[in-house]
Amino acid sequence: MKASFILAWRALVRSHVLTLLLVATALAHAFLPALVRSDGTSAGWREMFVRAVPGAAYVFIAVTILACACGFFAQERERFRLSLTVVRPASAFGVAIGKWLALCAVAAVALVFSAAITAFRLSDAPRCLHHHSPALPPAAECARSALAAYLADPKTPEAVRRAPRAAVLSLLTNKELDRYDVVRSGESFAWPFDASLASEPGLTVRARFATQFEVRSPFAGEFAFGGRTAPVAHSTQSSIDVPLAAATNAPAGQVSSATLDLVFKNTGREIVMLRPRRDLELLTPADAFCWNLARATAQMISTMALLAAFGMFLSAAVSRPVALFTAIVAVIVTMMAPSVVTQFPDEMNTKFTERFGLAISRAICTITSTVSESQPISDLATDTCIEWLALARSVAVNVVAIPAALLAAAAFIVRRKPLAENS
Repeated sequence: MKASFILAWRALVRSHVLTLLLVATALAHAFLPALVRSDGTSAGWREMFVRAVPGAAYVFIAVTILACACGFFAQERERFRLSLTVVRPASAFGVAIGKWLALCAVAAVALVFSAAITAFRLSDAPRCLHHHSPALPPAAECARSALAAYLADPKTPEAVRRAPRAAVLSLLTNKELDRYDVVRSGESFAWPFDASLASEPGLTVRARFATQFEVRSPFAGEFAFGGRTAPVAHSTQSSIDVPLAAATNAPAGQVSSATLDLVFKNTGREIVMLRPRRDLELLTPADAFCWNLARATAQMISTMALLAAFGMFLSAAVSRPVALFTAIVAVIVTMMAPSVVTQFPDEMNTKFTERFGLAISRAICTITSTVSESQPISDLATDTCIEWLALARSVAVNVVAIPAALLAAAAFIVRRKPLAENS
């Protein structure tokens, strides 16, 4: 494995892959900032900078690593070198791991180089923030309760009763995620949160209110959580951050020892509403931007590790052009699948082919959940703290579990495919 790593690393250096990545990253950081446009605020410029510059470097590095991985075994087979690799006193799995580690090392060097420039450029960036959602029951659990109520109701149409249970549950789950809570003028509404947040310094409410007809209009109200309150006067259809200041009044609406209610009182004349699962959060300060940048870089490296293993698996099985085409199609489908699942219409009123496509999209989302859930560039741009648990899950799946399976399959194919061709 060590010899395979050294040979692959030297090959990547001699072929100027590492040099190309470093030069492209430096050019992106040198010239792309001039194209960045923002809303005139420092936070807006910082967000656009992270998305445009480190984001562009991340995409370029990912494409390069995937292209190199798709050619590792295929090029050796085309040049009649793979048979020499197989007969050497080394396991095919060890050879595959060595080549994979070399690709990961090249990607890590380029990403760390990009992160160092970003940290120097954004040395005055504020601390990142923990995001806390309301302590609501899982959407799937609410969907199962709603389905049981529908089936027990004699007025439920027979079409719903005969529909596949999975289809109805999926529809009800999506409806629960997009469910609006309505707050009329002069009324109050409460959402439970973790009670321990009441003692956190710098507590802020992030909310996005809407109106019934999605028309931008002014509204007024007041938030209260524990002993803190905050007045708010803003326009709907935009996300707002409301810092909660300490107050002398008693804690409002404690539900249990574990949760505490965040209360909003509508003091304006406009009826407002929001989706608690999507439009409401409590924010608390986390650690420095540099630490968040380091975690984001680790997540990017874990994604590179998965791409490298996938490309090497394809390279062991097919030729380089076919491997490249398959890898590109797989990446595109992986990126499109979440949008298909969230935006697909009611599948109970669709054709079989459409339901079949939706089932495939859901399967892809399940398989690639660790990749699609981690959004290091977006989290870094919006000052969202990348939690250590999410990072550990990403590393465990994208660096250990899936690459081990893919590289084992690649080694199995490498051991047998050349023999089959020679015979």
